[in-house]
Amino acid sequence: MKNFKMKSMSICKPLLVAAFMITACVGNVFAQEGDPEAGKIVFKSCSACHTVTEGAKSGFGPVLRGVVGRAAGSFEGYKYGGSLKEANAKGLIWDKEQLFNWLENPKNFLKSYLDDPAAKSKMPLKVTDEKKRRDVIAYLASLSDAPKEKAEASGMSHGMTPFKADQMKSGDQPDATTNLGRVRQTLVTPPFVPEHDQVAKSGPKVIEVELVVEEKKWVLDGDGTEIVALTFNGSIPAPLIVAHEGDYVELTLKNPATNLMEHNIDLHAATGALGGAGITTISPGEQAVFRFKATKTGVFLYHCAPEGSMTPYHVTHGMTGAIMVLPRDGLKDDKGNQLKYDRAYFIGENDFYVPRDENGNFKKYETAGEDLTDWIASMKTLTPSHIVFNGRVGALTGKGAMKANVGETVLFLHVQGNRDTRLHLIGGHGDFVWETGSFASPPMKDLETWFVRGGSAGAALYTFRQPGVYAYLNHNLIEAVELGAAAHVVVEGEWNDDLMKQVYIGPLK
Repeated sequence: MKNFKMKSMSICKPLLVAAFMITACVGNVFAQEGDPEAGKIVFKSCSACHTVTEGAKSGFGPVLRGVVGRAAGSFEGYKYGGSLKEANAKGLIWDKEQLFNWLENPKNFLKSYLDDPAAKSKMPLKVTDEKKRRDVIAYLASLSDAPKEKAEASGMSHGMTPFKADQMKSGDQPDATTNLGRVRQTLVTPPFVPEHDQVAKSGPKVIEVELVVEEKKWVLDGDGTEIVALTFNGSIPAPLIVAHEGDYVELTLKNPATNLMEHNIDLHAATGALGGAGITTISPGEQAVFRFKATKTGVFLYHCAPEGSMTPYHVTHGMTGAIMVLPRDGLKDDKGNQLKYDRAYFIGENDFYVPRDENGNFKKYETAGEDLTDWIASMKTLTPSHIVFNGRVGALTGKGAMKANVGETVLFLHVQGNRDTRLHLIGGHGDFVWETGSFASPPMKDLETWFVRGGSAGAALYTFRQPGVYAYLNHNLIEAVELGAAAHVVVEGEWNDDLMKQVYIGPLK
């Protein structure tokens, strides 16, 4: 009996231990704790949106120092989405188990926790690997008890520059726009430009414009390479805005509730509050209205500029446009003579960094932000997968080509939010060129190729003298031919033999 009992115990003991381990794991996913050092590495994927430095300003996501044990949706000063506010009201606490479940799929977690199929999360990252989840939670937990480090200003990047809206309290300052006329500007899809007067017909006015953020699937080329683009008014580039010096631009920015990400706008033509970015950051379901005075003439970039890495992420997903501020008496040459144009076209050059899978194929994503980690890693290589005009390879060729007639003067407006570009019109020239976009500076004349700096816009006038198809391109020919930075201008009219004539072509003589 003694031997039987011992044998029975030797058989049952492993089974009991296994049963205990299974029960423990079902009851608590943290029966096996993570490795904080390994979690620190995992957190690098989170750092595009979050910081763990005490005293830092929240980025796209809230500061995560002390998150373990914190009530959901409770970090002071951060603008949470509606679903996390509901979770807070319901009593959700970010203990390790809840964080573990959240990180697997934030959107599904909220749908389940709130029992609401419409619940949304603006957190794009999913951590499907269980070990990585345990590790990063262990890292965050270790910070809760660690000595606190204060954020240093030198560690701030663009979009994390502090701005206090109470600085804008105007006191008794009179409203200079009270007696001005108002005009609602109808924005149009590039390469076309809004109707406008080249010379102002009256005094300054208030120009009302509206931009609506659209997060949408977008095909970049004929091979079907697809991204979830971030756009103003649904186009890449965003529409051109036109004003005259001294006008006021009153801009309404809307972020529909159907979107997932925060957005704002930084206009390089505006003065103060980070070009407007400091006072226009809005979550889905919100809008912002602000007004600025157009004090400088020229062509200026505008773009979305959220926190930290989200600024280049949004810019390289299509959120760039331009505003042209004309002198009230119109454009002038280097001698002060009037310059006029018959047509104007707006070209936006954008660089994209589409991530590839292990087989080298471009990856596809379903929702805005889902590609965040992959995209940031790709854009850090500084090697674009696509550099295109107006959002797609070939967008301004074929049926989309720009058009003109012999004898017409065309104003080309070109913006690049991120990289330098070298523009050339094959078969033509830049008769008058404002490389920097500044109309306060005299234009350069008779250029073969002109330079537009990343983060700015430029303008060029050319009067077409011959019919035919002209290539308008970035004269980094690799970027033009291999990556897509090229367009066409189709010009109708009579040929001029005096400018060019084919004398002979055929066999060697």
